[in-house]
Amino acid sequence: MHIIVRDLDNPYVQRLVQRYRNLHGNQTHDKDDFARGLIEAMRNGQAVGVLMDTNMTPPQGVFVDFFGTPACTASGIARIAARTDAAVIPAFMIWDSVLSKYRLRFEPALELVRTGDDDADTVANTARFTKAIEGIVRRFPEQWLWVHRRWKTRPEGQPPIY
Repeated sequence: MHIIVRDLDNPYVQRLVQRYRNLHGNQTHDKDDFARGLIEAMRNGQAVGVLMDTNMTPPQGVFVDFFGTPACTASGIARIAARTDAAVIPAFMIWDSVLSKYRLRFEPALELVRTGDDDADTVANTARFTKAIEGIVRRFPEQWLWVHRRWKTRPEGQPPIY
């Protein structure tokens, strides 16, 4: 699978995490320059994975509602999906207590908004992707591990949350 990542600040931890990310053949792409690599992977029939519930900063992110609060959210996937007609399929790891292991759960593909206004469509589709994440978190709140400040980036003129 091809995944978008941000290098960690500590180089020793970064090397360790990178080794684990690539252990089973995954390929990583830096968040600042990912489009070309992901598009090529898709053209070659390879899977692409993106974690969407992380804080971003403009212009890499747009503000969409997440649990009733504007959250700056990665918009590159919406742009790539619109450009390539790639299916956007929400996928989540859910702990199955009966099996005592994680199960990969896929939701139906999300239909893209296509009005012809690329910027508005990007925001609308990013909001749609974020709603899918919110829906899973609401169904399985005890399984959402969150170790960062999701609403760190604020819309202009709004006070910080943290």
